[in-house]
Amino acid sequence: MAAARGVHNGLAVPVFTSKTMTTPMHTALQAWGRAEFAPLLRDALLAEDALFGPLQKAMAHGSCALVDQATLMLLRGHETAEALEVELGVGYASIIPGCACEGDPTPMSELPEYARLRVRIDRASGSATVTPVPD
Repeated sequence: MAAARGVHNGLAVPVFTSKTMTTPMHTALQAWGRAEFAPLLRDALLAEDALFGPLQKAMAHGSCALVDQATLMLLRGHETAEALEVELGVGYASIIPGCACEGDPTPMSELPEYARLRVRIDRASGSATVTPVPD
């Protein structure tokens, strides 16, 4: 998988491109409209490491996003012949790391976070662009 840079609203965002037609993103595209779409899209986004940056930017409570246990909820979707665009509600956690010294009285605890993301998947290439949706 190759990562290139795109521009969205004046900000550089990663655009993840896949070189074969059997990528996790293509598998998610094929599942559009079925119950397994959200879990397959989540797996594809995690495999492409496409969630960390947008969720890190959208954090409200912590200072480091934890994306491995993120849950996705499909809010809306729009498809064209060229692409599928979906808006997702993402529940995830963040932490405020301490010094991690022995005897540190402030243990790290996970803080709940929520963000809305827009994902655009190009049907031909399987490339996906993930951007936070402004409040």
